[in-house]
Amino acid sequence: MRKLICLFMVFGTIFTMLTGCGFKSEETQSDELTPVSSLTIGQEEANGLKDKTPVQLYFINEQGIKLAAETRYIQNTDVGKGNEHMATVILKELISGPAKGSLLKASVPKEAKVLTDIKIKDGVATVDLSKDFIEKHPGGKKNEQLTLYSIVNTLTEIKDITSVQFRVNGKVTKEFKGSYQIDIAYSRDTHLISNEPGKDSTIKTTAEDKDNTRDKTAQPTKEDETKKTNSDAETNADLEDEILE
Repeated sequence: MRKLICLFMVFGTIFTMLTGCGFKSEETQSDELTPVSSLTIGQEEANGLKDKTPVQLYFINEQGIKLAAETRYIQNTDVGKGNEHMATVILKELISGPAKGSLLKASVPKEAKVLTDIKIKDGVATVDLSKDFIEKHPGGKKNEQLTLYSIVNTLTEIKDITSVQFRVNGKVTKEFKGSYQIDIAYSRDTHLISNEPGKDSTIKTTAEDKDNTRDKTAQPTKEDETKKTNSDAETNADLEDEILE
């Protein structure tokens, strides 16, 4: 009888050890697989971005009334080739449109082509676009405004660029689609950017931009010159003085 009891005790102990090891093995396996999978995904993402530099592209927002920034990543090799090359790459990214699934809207006709690399001189970036930039554009004052400033605000993110001069097919063109003249250089305008305060000390104010966006039919008067000295009044002008009549 004692031998029988001892045998039962031995078998019971062995069974307990085996079943215990089985649960521990499953738990251990689960604990190991989960973090390894997570780390692998994170590493892949990190590897994909380590050789790239983030840039801000400005597209038209969902409401179609302002610009909104989208972060895009460009190769460090493009950045290393200098600001002119980098600006050209960034402009091409802007023309390609917002990311798939984004609520933002394209600001430049996709048919438009960058004909030559952007040139930068004394802070002015000269952009040479194909005629599709104008011909494929839908027109309208607001659309024209957002298109021009999507390019200007995107390129002036680059340190050495303070304004943008447009060329079409290599030539100076007086007007865009009838509402804006493009034979002048345009400076950055943060008032058109959604949720951006526009307090960067390196950015010109709307009052300063007025010198670069003349109404082709308006003649300057003494009253206009007086108003120029009042920056607060100019800032609240809501860009109307920039629009061609």
